[in-house]
Amino acid sequence: MSNAALPTPYQLGEHISFKLWKTAGDFFRKRSRTWLYCYAVLLVGLIGFLDYLTGYEVAFYPFYALPILLMVWFCGRRAALMIAAVSSVVWYVADRAAGHPYSREWLRVWEADVRFMFFFLVVVAGLTLKKQRDFSRAQLELSERSRLLEQEIISVSEREQARIGRDLHDDICQYLVAIAYSAGMLRQDLEKEGSSKTAAAAEIASLLQDAVVRTRDLGRGLSPVDSDQDGLASALEGLAASVSKLMDVSCSLIYPETISIPDNSRAIHLFRIAQEAVSNAVKHGRATSVIVALEQSDSELALRISDNGIGFSPEHVAKRGMGLNTMRYRAEVEGGQLDIEPNVPNATKDGKPVGH
Repeated sequence: MSNAALPTPYQLGEHISFKLWKTAGDFFRKRSRTWLYCYAVLLVGLIGFLDYLTGYEVAFYPFYALPILLMVWFCGRRAALMIAAVSSVVWYVADRAAGHPYSREWLRVWEADVRFMFFFLVVVAGLTLKKQRDFSRAQLELSERSRLLEQEIISVSEREQARIGRDLHDDICQYLVAIAYSAGMLRQDLEKEGSSKTAAAAEIASLLQDAVVRTRDLGRGLSPVDSDQDGLASALEGLAASVSKLMDVSCSLIYPETISIPDNSRAIHLFRIAQEAVSNAVKHGRATSVIVALEQSDSELALRISDNGIGFSPEHVAKRGMGLNTMRYRAEVEGGQLDIEPNVPNATKDGKPVGH
C-alpha cells in the first residue's frame, strides 16, 4: 500500500484550474490573429446578448473585460483597444435594446463613454500584468541560464583539474620516478668506485623521491575523487588521514557501506564541501576534533561536518572569503542546501551561540 498522502480539495482544485488555464492558453496560442479577432468579437456578441437578457438592472459590463484581456494577452495593445471600442458599442446597443430609460439621450452616450474608459483601464491593467509576466519570465530565463553557465564553468574546471591531475600522475610522476631510479643507480656506481660524490648522488635521488611524492599529492588534490562508486569514500578517508597527519587534528570519518554514489559529479561536489568545511573548522574554528559523516535516510543524503571548535558567525566570516558561497552553490547545484548550526551550546561569540 502506498503511503502517499491524498491531495486536499484545495490542492485538487488548484491543480484542475492550472490544467484548464494551461489548456486554454495553448489553444489560443496556436491560433492565428484572424481567428483570435473572430473569437473575441463572438465573445463580445455573446456577452452583449446576455447583457440584454439580464436587463439594465443588472451590471453585466465587467464581463466585457474577458475578450479585451484575451486580445491583450495574445494580440497586443492595438487589438485590445479595438475590442474595447467594439465592447462599448455593443454595450450601448444592449442597453438601448433593454429599454433603459434616460432623461436625455446624451446621458446614454455618456454612460457608453464611461464604459469605454473602464475598458481602457482594463487594457492598461492587462498590458501591465503582461509586461510583469514577460519581465519575470525573462528574469527566470536569465537566472536559469546563469545557473547553467555557472554549473558548466564548475564542471569544466573540475574536468580540467582532473585532466591535469592525471597528467601529473601518469606523465610527470613516471618521468620523475625514472630519473630517481637513474640517480639511485648512479649512487650505487659511485659508491662502488669509492667516489667522493656518492653523497651528492644520494641527495639528488632523495630529492627526486620527494618530488615524486609531492607531484603525486598535487595530482591527487586536483583530482581527489575516482570515478568508481567507492571513489568518494576513498577520497574522504584520504582527507581525514591528511588532516590528522598534517594539521595534528583528530579527524574521523563515518561512511556507511550501504551508501553508494555512482554520480562522480555529485561525489566531487560533496568532497569539495567537506574539504572546505574541515579547513574552516581547523583554521578559523580552531577545532582539535572533526567528524565527517555521510548519512542517508529514505531519499535524502546528508553530509555533516561537526567539530569542537569555538565556532564562528556565518555573516561575519562570509566577508572574509571563507568559501561559504562556493559551498552553498555546490549544495544547490545538487538540489540541496547548506546549513550552519551551533554544535556546542556553550560555544558563544559576542553573547550569541555559534558553531559548525
